[in-house]
This record gives sequence, C-alpha cells and structure tokens, in this order.
Amino acid sequence: MTFPIDTKLSWTDHYVEHGFAVLRNLASPDFVRDAMAEVAEMLGHGLPPTQWTAENSPARSRKPVSQMPALQRVYDDPGIRNIIDTMFGSPDHWNGQRQFQLFLNPYDEAAKAEVSPAGHIDFVSCPVPIFGSGFMFQVALSKSEPFSGNITIYPGTHKAIQRALVENPDLQYPKDLQPLLECEPYEFVAEPGDVLVFHHLVGHAGNYSHAANRRPRVVLHCQGLRKTWLHEIDPASPTLSPWERSLAFTGGRYKVRQDEYEWIVNYKRKKQEAKAAAV
Repeated sequence: MTFPIDTKLSWTDHYVEHGFAVLRNLASPDFVRDAMAEVAEMLGHGLPPTQWTAENSPARSRKPVSQMPALQRVYDDPGIRNIIDTMFGSPDHWNGQRQFQLFLNPYDEAAKAEVSPAGHIDFVSCPVPIFGSGFMFQVALSKSEPFSGNITIYPGTHKAIQRALVENPDLQYPKDLQPLLECEPYEFVAEPGDVLVFHHLVGHAGNYSHAANRRPRVVLHCQGLRKTWLHEIDPASPTLSPWERSLAFTGGRYKVRQDEYEWIVNYKRKKQEAKAAAV
C-alpha cells in the first residue's frame, strides 16, 4: 500500500507538511515528446519502452545529458520554471544552474516487484545541512506503473531529520539518522509530464523495475538551487516562501552555527587529504 496524497492541501502546503508534492501533467507535451524521442535515439535499438530491459537498455545514459539538447530544455519549460519561482518566492532567487540526470529503469527479469522499506538522504557520512540551498524534482517522460522502478518518498521524514539536527548538528547519515527514515512510502507512479518535487531531507529510495506490464521508469532527476544558502530562519515570519516554510520545523528562531556549504566542503576536503596521506 502506498501513502495517499492529501488532496485537501495545495501542492506547496503538501510539500511543507509531507516533504514532497506531485503536480500532474505539468511539463509541456512538446517537451516530453521531444525528450523521450531523444532518449530512444540514444538507446539506438528502436524497441518500444515495454521491450526495454536491463540487458538492452543501460540505466545510465550512454551520452552526457549536456549533449542532449531536448533534455536540456527541461529548465525552459514554463511549468518547471513556475515550480522553481513559486518554491523560492521569486524568480530572482534561482541560481540558474541546470543540474539534472537522466534516470532510466528498464524491466529487470531478475528483480522482485517490491519497493524499499526505508529511505535514504543524499548526505552520506558527512555533515547534513539543516537548511541547504534548494530542493529536488523529477520529471516523468513516460508512463510508469507500480513497481516500474519508481522513486519512493518516505513522507514527513524531513521534519524528523531536521529536528534531530537542530538538537545535534553533528549527527550523520546513516549511522545516526537511518532509524528516522522508515515509514509507509509513497511510490511516484507517473504519466508523461507529471512532476514530483521533494525536500533535501526527506527520505527517498530508488527501486528495481519489475512491473506487470514491463513499463520502465524514465525521468529527469533535477535540482532547483538558490543563489545563496540559508543561514537563519524565523518560523513566525509571515513572508516565508514555501521552500523556507518547509525548513521551519526548528522549534523557534534558529541560526546555523557555521556556514553549511563551507562546512561540507571543508569536511570532504579533509577526508580526502587524510585518505591520500594514508596511502
């Protein structure tokens, strides 16, 4: 059973409360058609999607997405730009970076029709940013079905993770935070043009593709990033953007103890230096 979308909430309120939102039929049909055609051309075998398999269709693109002009148009799509502008409260805050990947999950005969019982976050064995600088979203290019290898989201876990980090910013994933990422998941079963928006601290997971009708998952996995990282928040402020409201589960006004971006960069640099010195 999958977590039900709360249709009483606006998509921005759903994102704030549950750490994700789904916007149906958002990306333009012209973009989706051209992008899917470019993916099929990259694969080169001429087979319909229901005949794409783990043997004949690689999960990672054979061609860099920077060399795929149709995919590059994702950030020019009016619906996508509206998501970014709405989340940040202004078109002036997006940093303009087009950071995305093509995720392809073709049918895998050896896989099981199941989803992961728990999620993960993308900050592994390093500092986890309480605020960070943005959010993630996936744009579906093809129709999927249950167990197509769809991403699963673990609703509300962003709040548990943030509250734990406010209490102790030195906590790390997975050794300290993994138990907070286990709950009933939401599986993003999509139609072409559907968009999933999700929080940087919400648990999420990739899954194997073994759907009844052999439909693959084909999505663009994208980031929407601000020009500047957030350093302080007051939950009582009436002017918070939806993105800021999703970061306001701090129990009151909160300021990070140090620049989170510099903290993560320096931590990783020191780990690399220590590894190199040990060789």
